[in-house]
Amino acid sequence: MKPPIYLDNASSSFPKPKSVAKAVADAINLVGANPGRSSHVLGLKASRIVFETREAVALLLGLNSPERIIFTKNATEGINLALKGLLGPGDEVAISCLEHNAVMRPLTVLQDRGVKIVRAPCDANGLPDPGSVPDVKMLVTVGASNVTAALADIKRLGKACKEKNVLLMVDASQMAGCVPFDVSNIDILACSGHKGLLGPQGTGFVWFAPHVRPETMIEGGSGSDSGSAFMPAYWPDRHEAGTLNTPGLAGLKAALKYLSRRTIEAVRQSEVALCRIILKRLRDDPRIVVYPPRGAGGRRAGLVSFNAKGIDPAELGDRLDRLGIAARVGLHCSPEAHRFLGTFPDGTVRVSPGAMTRQTDIKKFFKALDKALRQ
Repeated sequence: MKPPIYLDNASSSFPKPKSVAKAVADAINLVGANPGRSSHVLGLKASRIVFETREAVALLLGLNSPERIIFTKNATEGINLALKGLLGPGDEVAISCLEHNAVMRPLTVLQDRGVKIVRAPCDANGLPDPGSVPDVKMLVTVGASNVTAALADIKRLGKACKEKNVLLMVDASQMAGCVPFDVSNIDILACSGHKGLLGPQGTGFVWFAPHVRPETMIEGGSGSDSGSAFMPAYWPDRHEAGTLNTPGLAGLKAALKYLSRRTIEAVRQSEVALCRIILKRLRDDPRIVVYPPRGAGGRRAGLVSFNAKGIDPAELGDRLDRLGIAARVGLHCSPEAHRFLGTFPDGTVRVSPGAMTRQTDIKKFFKALDKALRQ
């Protein structure tokens, strides 16, 4: 059986660079020790993996203060740390119209604890309008929608938030590694390691600017200041309780090395070119409804959402799967975005080429789609 054509990179990138699997295996088979705990040679090697991965994340994304990068198991954990560590009763937080459940669900819990959620004035694509930032403690936005591919104007939004003394938190899960962006005015950046950054699942991080000081969300062993009943005051130890995913971080480090050589801009150009081909083909088909960003031109993330007239997206996804195409269907964990589009509750079919996708893969997708539409 032939392997499927994988067009679900917005969910998790695949295939990974071969160096990623090797780095994970080497960390398990050749290192194996607990980072930040033991001073023997293997313990120091494990610590070096964590340190060098942190430095690599900072270098690739242009983040200052690498010690402010907190490793998590995914973007969701980082988002929870930021929201629950910074917002309390009486605080107001503004959101876009497109937020993922990674933001909406913790905010729903916080709302029950007295945090007020407001909808930021948004543009035609459902993203916050830099000219109308509300007077709140924090504004949270996706950097790129995992449903529409719309890109937020992070640079302008960051400047506007800074002028109004509003913390800007960006969920960069659909941007990092595949869309260059300006981090200079971002206060909090959450990201997964397994999407555009091409690392293993179970890796992610959240970065806080030096002036942002969240409360701890998890307490426990840190390998440092162990005589105290409290977490260390210094970073990153303060927010990294328990043993980190050292093999995963080793894989992430290898992925970041691959990206630094290939460059994020090169990945972006490849994904944009593939999405242009997909969009043209789908727009020319009267059986298809496409949901692209409005007036975005070339400014879009590397994914396309669509539906087939008269066919439930889940049914179309199943047909594609049987024809060897791996695509994502449904609400994509972003019901708010689908409410904005008018595609709730059924959602859409989403195809998302990645760093390793080729034009031949897209041609095979078109052939399978035509068969699926005629079944």
